[in-house]
Amino acid sequence: MAYTLSTPRRRTSNAREHAKRSADIIELRRLNYLQVCDSVFPVGAFALSNGMETFVQHDIIQSNRDFADYLHNYLEVAAYKEIGQMVIAGRIARDRRLSPTGFTRKITELDSLATALQAPREIREGQHKMCLRMIKLADQMESNPLQPMDVRHGGSARRTVNMRHNAMDPVSSTPSVGRTIPHVDTYKALIDTGHCLGLHAIVMGLFAADKAPDLREAAITYCYSLISALTVCAVKAVPISQYAGQIALRDSFPAVVDAVDLAFTLHPDDLGISGAYLDIASMQHETLYSRLYMS
Repeated sequence: MAYTLSTPRRRTSNAREHAKRSADIIELRRLNYLQVCDSVFPVGAFALSNGMETFVQHDIIQSNRDFADYLHNYLEVAAYKEIGQMVIAGRIARDRRLSPTGFTRKITELDSLATALQAPREIREGQHKMCLRMIKLADQMESNPLQPMDVRHGGSARRTVNMRHNAMDPVSSTPSVGRTIPHVDTYKALIDTGHCLGLHAIVMGLFAADKAPDLREAAITYCYSLISALTVCAVKAVPISQYAGQIALRDSFPAVVDAVDLAFTLHPDDLGISGAYLDIASMQHETLYSRLYMS
């Protein structure tokens, strides 16, 4: 009696095709997050020095070694600032135990706390503007955008789905048809209804929860994007070469991983417990005589 091997072969082929599709989806999700962390992604991160320009004008940062020390100090407190905010937002979004109402409550509380911790006006305003631009661009990259390309934040927007703005329940006004960024959409609804200010670090965490394959990997990528932007600022503002800046950036990689791992151990109440000197430098930046950067 003859036997055929066509069925097992077909099953093996189908399994390989499924595994390849799954791997491709993961890589596409990774690229989605890499795109929004890229230095050319137009949210305005290149215009913010986070107080570093103050250190330059006060002659605290004058050399390659000074900048390397600055990066080290920045990463020591990053977990209690932007990285911590991003990670906590992402973990809230990926907590399957939370109902939509529970998510809204927790993310609103996080936004309120993080806003209060942004003591320097320039940092707070910069984070807010970057958040709005990030939301706008994330919307435009959806197959079903909520706004036409030429509408700016603050103007009237054409809605492709009905959004019922309920002051008591902003989640109910969040669109879902054809959307792949539900947590970002909810955050936008909370901003539009005045429940949240909107901060870039938080929306990056929510976008990671919606798009990135792994939250820790996304946090490392986000942290890298922050110090990479600072390196570009340093090359322009400090008498160091691009080569020296890249060496300092490379040498900071272990501290990046440490900062992210620390952020995953924190609770919202841990945010803001360090980094006062950076905040003071950012406040002093508001009154500098001449400036290259917005903060």
